[in-house]
Amino acid sequence: MYAFFSGVRVYASTTADSVYFHIKADTIREIRAGQVVELTYALVNSQFDTASYPVFNDNIEVVSGPKQHKCSSYTLVNGVGSKSDETCFSYLVRFRKSGEIQLPAASVTVGNRTYTTPECRVHVNPAGVDRKRLKCSLNVEQLVGDYVRYCATLTCNTRPDQNPPLLSINGETTRPSSTSYSGSEGKEEYVYRYYFNSEGYKVACEKLTFGGKAYKLRPRKCKKRH
Repeated sequence: MYAFFSGVRVYASTTADSVYFHIKADTIREIRAGQVVELTYALVNSQFDTASYPVFNDNIEVVSGPKQHKCSSYTLVNGVGSKSDETCFSYLVRFRKSGEIQLPAASVTVGNRTYTTPECRVHVNPAGVDRKRLKCSLNVEQLVGDYVRYCATLTCNTRPDQNPPLLSINGETTRPSSTSYSGSEGKEEYVYRYYFNSEGYKVACEKLTFGGKAYKLRPRKCKKRH
């Protein structure tokens, strides 16, 4: 389901088959800080030859993209429906803070014509965390046949305030070696992996918070073998 941001269409002609370039998002919910949203730049009723992609500032984190694809949209105005074919490129983005955020413009060329998205701002609400559905786990796995002895994995169904989250491994603050994100049907999963060498270990989360409130996980321990 796509929600069109107000004031984001630019019409290139006044014909019924008008070509225009606009921005849309994949949600009809309120946009919140920390929420992953698909942001799509769509050229309607044409295919572009070249594209000048948007440049995102520090307020917007790009999770992935751009990804080019084709799609169609259906609009209903005064009881009359119409279908449009679109050539698009999309990003998965995350707004880092709340407030009025300006989306960066992009432009495409079709033949000798250029289409540019107009200035657009969205209202981003403060991060909201449902504590009842919040779930995280911390596990440590011993690796076999590798130069790295252990892998600690932190898995959460909501993005932590501190991104990426830090672990304390044997008293040393450690950043993740790799991170991954997946989301489908309203469910999200954030996975952080920390590889380390040690004869024994004590692994604990450092300042793991959601919406400013601490989330406690039991530390993982393994005594040094003699």
